[in-house]
Amino acid sequence: MFLMNSGHMLSCFSFPGLMDAAEEAMKAAGREKDGSITVPLRTAVNRGKNSLLLMPCLADDLWGLKALTIFPDNPVRSRPFLNGLVLLFDGADGTPLALFDGRTLTALRTGSVGGAAVRALAGKDVRSLGLAGAGVQGYWQVRFACEARSFSEVRIYDAVPESAERTAERLGKDLPEISVLPCRDAAELALASDVIITATTAKQPVFPDDRRLFSGGKCIIGIGSYTPEIREYPDALFAEAEQVYVDTEHALSETGDLINPLSRGVFSKEIIRPLSDLLLAGKKETAGTGTVFFKSVGLSVFDLYAAKTLLERGKMTGNGIDFDL
Repeated sequence: MFLMNSGHMLSCFSFPGLMDAAEEAMKAAGREKDGSITVPLRTAVNRGKNSLLLMPCLADDLWGLKALTIFPDNPVRSRPFLNGLVLLFDGADGTPLALFDGRTLTALRTGSVGGAAVRALAGKDVRSLGLAGAGVQGYWQVRFACEARSFSEVRIYDAVPESAERTAERLGKDLPEISVLPCRDAAELALASDVIITATTAKQPVFPDDRRLFSGGKCIIGIGSYTPEIREYPDALFAEAEQVYVDTEHALSETGDLINPLSRGVFSKEIIRPLSDLLLAGKKETAGTGTVFFKSVGLSVFDLYAAKTLLERGKMTGNGIDFDL
């Protein structure tokens, strides 16, 4: 059995390697119907405000299980909102192989999905990046996006201005060659950004319902909305978007960013495609100048592929602990 805590993973992971793993996971999800992977819906067990989430994914060579706890009141007690573990098992005989810190693995794999989307969909000449949602996930979205494209400036917006300032300061230290600035207005951020990423839990759209905010061939990445009640984008986005991509087809039944406008006929389902369509075709860049929207809701297949990649890196670099059960 191999243990990787947060420090082990952060010491050895590769940005391109995890983005490659995210692409392979999307391709695998695109082939789910042929039986190459088994991905049941996540199981949620609630007790009051708090939840336990169980997310398995089974492939021929590896089985994975992520268990997360969500305690909404933890931040006021200076405790993490989310905790968890990821387990890997040998797909041939069920032997436990590895155990990972679930919080860090989740942050890295979700960041890698956003980064892979930027790598596949954003033009090579983009220079300005805007982030709405200055939490831990927002930080990693920016880090992966800046590995995918050569941004010269990054703007950070959050409903709590102090959070935007803290994240901008942290990113400024980690990305000294890029200008990183807090932004107090979401509309200002959208207008100034070639690529927009949202990583919030907003119940109502973060941006005003104004088409001008999304015009001009922007690449827009939605990360935060993972339930029907959460919605980060207004109808105006879909009036501008020429194409909508999803990480997996599960997004159509899970995110309010799609369920809500589709139910009201704001745009046609015909323009929605899995990003795996492009990846399986071997097309890494999209041509044209139209605005494109990518929506991710996450799926356990991303955890499985990220964990496999991290396990390989950990063993290769000596970052982890071997132990017997």
